[in-house]
Amino acid sequence: MRILICPHQMGMGGSQLNAVELASAIREYGHEPLVYSPPGVLTEIVRDAGLTWIEAPPPDSPGLAWSRRLANVVRLWDVQLLHVYEWRTCLQAAFGSGRRVPMLMSVMSMEVPSFLPTHLPIVVGTPQLQQRMLAQGRTAHLLEPPVDMDRFHTVDASSARAGWGISEDELVIGVVSMLTTDLEKLQGVLEAIRVVDRLSADHPLRLLIAGDGEGRAAVEARAQAVNARHGRTVIQPLGFQLDSAPVYSAADIVLGMGSSAIKGMAHAKPLVVHGEAGFWKVLDETTAHDFLHAGWYGHGGDGARDLVTALTRLVESPALRHRLGAYGRNLVIDRYDASRAAAHLATIYSDTVLDRCPRTTQMRSLTRSAMTGARYYAAMRMGSVVAREEWARQGAYA
Repeated sequence: MRILICPHQMGMGGSQLNAVELASAIREYGHEPLVYSPPGVLTEIVRDAGLTWIEAPPPDSPGLAWSRRLANVVRLWDVQLLHVYEWRTCLQAAFGSGRRVPMLMSVMSMEVPSFLPTHLPIVVGTPQLQQRMLAQGRTAHLLEPPVDMDRFHTVDASSARAGWGISEDELVIGVVSMLTTDLEKLQGVLEAIRVVDRLSADHPLRLLIAGDGEGRAAVEARAQAVNARHGRTVIQPLGFQLDSAPVYSAADIVLGMGSSAIKGMAHAKPLVVHGEAGFWKVLDETTAHDFLHAGWYGHGGDGARDLVTALTRLVESPALRHRLGAYGRNLVIDRYDASRAAAHLATIYSDTVLDRCPRTTQMRSLTRSAMTGARYYAAMRMGSVVAREEWARQGAYA
């Protein structure tokens, strides 16, 4: 089956990385994946994997450029299934080629915007969100962020640390994150800088920060100030890293959320999960159930105070770091192995092609989606800050 994979963008991020990695893996099941996306840093990974890449306009281009180009690609390549990632591209495809070709939506955010069509099957990344979608009457599949365990077991930690000038006595805290305000990722990185600055008075710490985004200049300015105060490298921004595995490998402790958290665990590193509104929590036997159900994320906490407590526990106990690192890696092996994810996705593809809904159901769904979507776009242009925040809480980031 020829499948057109449509990531919403090709900048570094968990959703689009998963899209590319799964597109590559699905070939083992006899499918022919094509990738339709705007250009970006991940385009190189697509080409290295031997996948066919078809350039798309940005999904937020004026007019219907993305949708029109999609229709041409579907016709010229005789596409039999669309697999579209994240809300903006899902919405555009649903009202275009998705009316004629079977279509599967994937939303890897922590919420699903209410304006997405209800007749289309959807893939989500946490059991909690799948249950919520099923309760709304949607066809919802669970596909948790996959990890290639073989790849993440072969990176040499000593070489990674030496490459960044890290001495043997330093304890490294690693962060791989987009430096944006979405889900308060940037706020978390800045808070981590403050905490590591404080703890470095008593411990030989170094914070590695891999990522890019609108907050990069602020991160680099904070790093320069902290390093000048200590007279050594305490905060080390690395910028964008096409291969983030060396960052996880070099770390003694990982901070992160979502797929970044899972990849840190794959390297057998103890993990402190970051979320919104001051959330920081160590993964251990008492917290794992909640993360496995609701996702590697959280909301609400005491901010820097919680992070100080979490890091102090881990910094002062090598035995605890080793135990929790092994515990996290075993969780990933049992739950997030990429080969099992690809097999499950192959089944979802077959179900999607076979289980198309009646045309009347499709039209009712699209009408509801159009009306709800119009309220969203009106709120983005003219609505109050409260209205925009309510949509953002649904995962509908502008």
